Amino acid sequence: MNIPQSQQVFVEVFPVQASSIPKLFAYRLELGRADASTVGGKLAYRLRRTLGGHWVWTSGRLVADTQKGVAAIMKVVSALWSEQPDIFKDLRRVVEDPDWRSTPQVNADFVARGLIPDLEPKLRSLLAEKRQDLGDAFVDRVYDTRSWVVQGRPAVSISISSRLIHKQDLKTYASSLTSLDDLLGLWAADKTSSLKGEIVEIIGPLREHRERLLALTQREEMQGIIQKTPDDETVVRLLSGHNEYEYVVSALRIIVRMEDLRRFRLSSQQALKGLRSEPGVRSNLIKPISDLVKDAGLVSNAFNSAQSPGVFVPGSAIGFKPELRFGNNQKRSANERTLLRDLRDCGLFCKSSKFSGRAIRIAVLNAMQRANAADFLSRLRQEIVSLGFQVDFIGEQRVQTGTRVDMEIAINNLSQLTPDVIVAFFPGQPIEEEDESGIYNVFKSLTVSRGIPGQVVYDLTLDKQYALANIVLGVLSKVGNVPFVLGEPLPYADLVVGIDIARERKRRLAGSINATAIARIYFTNGEFLRYVIHDAPLEGETVPDGVLQSLFPVNEFKDKRVVIHRDGYFRGGEKQALRNWAQRIGGTFHLVEVIKTGTPRLYASSGSFIGQPPKGTAFKLSDTEAFLVSTLPPFTNATPQPLHVRSDPPLKVEQAIHSILSLTLLHYGSLRLPRLPVTIHYSDRIAYMALRGIKPRELEGNVPFWL
Repeated sequence: MNIPQSQQVFVEVFPVQASSIPKLFAYRLELGRADASTVGGKLAYRLRRTLGGHWVWTSGRLVADTQKGVAAIMKVVSALWSEQPDIFKDLRRVVEDPDWRSTPQVNADFVARGLIPDLEPKLRSLLAEKRQDLGDAFVDRVYDTRSWVVQGRPAVSISISSRLIHKQDLKTYASSLTSLDDLLGLWAADKTSSLKGEIVEIIGPLREHRERLLALTQREEMQGIIQKTPDDETVVRLLSGHNEYEYVVSALRIIVRMEDLRRFRLSSQQALKGLRSEPGVRSNLIKPISDLVKDAGLVSNAFNSAQSPGVFVPGSAIGFKPELRFGNNQKRSANERTLLRDLRDCGLFCKSSKFSGRAIRIAVLNAMQRANAADFLSRLRQEIVSLGFQVDFIGEQRVQTGTRVDMEIAINNLSQLTPDVIVAFFPGQPIEEEDESGIYNVFKSLTVSRGIPGQVVYDLTLDKQYALANIVLGVLSKVGNVPFVLGEPLPYADLVVGIDIARERKRRLAGSINATAIARIYFTNGEFLRYVIHDAPLEGETVPDGVLQSLFPVNEFKDKRVVIHRDGYFRGGEKQALRNWAQRIGGTFHLVEVIKTGTPRLYASSGSFIGQPPKGTAFKLSDTEAFLVSTLPPFTNATPQPLHVRSDPPLKVEQAIHSILSLTLLHYGSLRLPRLPVTIHYSDRIAYMALRGIKPRELEGNVPFWL
């Protein structure tokens, strides 16, 4: 995918002005077993409040633009030992580090987290003018700054996110509930800052916690709220990232997520319209914010392809060709509009041998309230037959309710007919974050555990042609066929593997439960080989050495070049464990981190028009790090959310990008290209299912049960 010459690509990342960096001083923490980032971050916050100046925890040091004696710092630490012993008990002392030298990362961190916050009142005031009223709620705009190093230079990204805020605050809403436990799982935002998170615990009435909360917070605004709040007001615990905070409910606003719309009786169409920002609108929201930061002398103009062409890389420059290989070894360009036609013309890449002499046996489970699905099934048969298969509809079961008992009886009856796949018709439309008793999860748990592929069709999509095409593709792949593979295999790998850990925090208590490690293994042409599930409990987010080794057995990975996609960051010692294992078995493991959130966005401009950049456009931070526009959203009025890609030498980031772009072409559950490569696509869904016991009896297999 080329960047047209008439277009200029830019990114919401701004080089730091060298003149804005003051003389910096560093301090080292002497710690026991405590998490240095947690202690350092909280100590920096308190030192800013107590001693003045700017203090930032970065790269293992406390960094400040003011030189303070160790005695003054330790006086603050002494107070924290008393106030927050659980956090600071392992902090022995703080010492000055006279030999320390700053780095581009430190400078970027200092501007993003030390200097720009001075502008926060003005920045928040600017964005308050951009609120959009939606009746009982409003769309709130929030800015976020992050530090980066671009080609060895410090830089800062300035991004805008939108969130839906209910006009009724959390205190008012809580007073309408029969049980305060109904607050658990809701998201809320601090009225006085940009902090947000999930309510994970009801602490109790303020009268029991006022003194402690006043000691914990150093912000005068929040202290004033706590002092004025009545004794009987509820205190809740908020989980934000890996940190937890306690608030009185009157200090919080309700963030309404898409899955909460029905609960608060808000229109999904209105919400989507308000939350989705086309590139031109989003860019114009950022402009006054970035102008203010530029006027303060902290950053210069954003990186763009006219002034910095070397950091913008089109997909074509790394050899990416969106081509697929079908039956009879025929290659065609990957095009969702012509995919079914290409399958008809060329045939499937690999047709399962079990259908060479018999039809695909389809059983039907119908839970819709309205008329039967005969018309849809007729069209489904017609499409499948056009692709060279025969179809037998071998039986139908109707269920009046979606209860587990009714569903289990129906699926037991259908399973006795030995279907290749069960097609289920459900009322309504898919529900995000459906709980485990929801009809979809009940169906998946019953079919997956029996080893029977299942395909769900929702009432509201019955008449949509794209839905029919998706279901045709899904049915054929779930019963063992391979519709298509990559036009050309990846030249730098023998296998490609996606790994992830499924985990979930406890719903009613702070903390988390650990779940399963999952690996999905593909040949270098993108053909699925098998999955492996490690089903023993795991401690924490890091995959232990032994588990990693079980995911990469010697007989399959010996002497192989393997590209490994990690959904998110590698944790703890995972990288080194994989390198050690590869060395022991004579393999070469190329490690690639694919981070889905928090990545600055890219734009394309032509004259005064600002739109989406081409698929495959990348902003290259270094030889091992880039932002990648992997797939464009289906709507032109939406701005792509790039992936943050990090590779380990000797694999170059261009090769990591190539592997990701190539494997976005191979999703068999939909004609529309996914944002993530198939190695880690649906990781969230697989995790959700695994945590609820929805996984096959066999913990290794060659059928993608998650489709």
